[in-house]
Amino acid sequence: MGVPARFAIEYPQRALQLIRMLEGPARDSELLGSFGLLAASAILTIPFERMRSSHFLHDEGQDADLVAHLKALEKANFLDAPFWETAPKAGEWRQSRIMNTVDEVHGWADHDGRDPRSDVANTIQTRKASEVLRVLRNALAHGNIIYLDKNGQEIAQNRMVYMAFLSRYEETPEQRELSETYRVVVVTEEAFLHFVKSWARWISHLDLDRRLAKAA
Repeated sequence: MGVPARFAIEYPQRALQLIRMLEGPARDSELLGSFGLLAASAILTIPFERMRSSHFLHDEGQDADLVAHLKALEKANFLDAPFWETAPKAGEWRQSRIMNTVDEVHGWADHDGRDPRSDVANTIQTRKASEVLRVLRNALAHGNIIYLDKNGQEIAQNRMVYMAFLSRYEETPEQRELSETYRVVVVTEEAFLHFVKSWARWISHLDLDRRLAKAA
């Protein structure tokens, strides 16, 4: 396979081919969650970084459209974002904050003392796509991921159903100084793989959108 003309576009296209080849064996081996993480570590992190105008390989003449699409995610709600191939199901995604130590999963509490995995603590409905993506990207980059069972607990040998992504990273020094808590996104393994594939397909078609616009 040749050198890509637009790495941020063509790399997800190639990754999608690999997902189609390997998803079946991953399901058969009950490794769907790990497979989703394997794919996301590359498909989310690499294109997400290459779409940022601050990336040192950013080409303004070639990549301005990618930056515009990324900025649009700052206005779109996560559950209604343009990258979804089909809308995510209610209850599959949750976002909240952990105000105490993250080391003991059973003791997690939000700012009101509630379990951040609970329905009442869930703020995903109000979150912008860029906010959720940032948590996922940071968690993947720093290894801040915890496997949870059907009850949302980290108990060894129990069947994994959910994944928790934690982020404490902030962009500016001022934000970092004020940050004393972790943001957490909790999602089922099925829903996460659905997101990964939807994201990759969306990225893969951005170049087609640009060519159509030029032709018009």
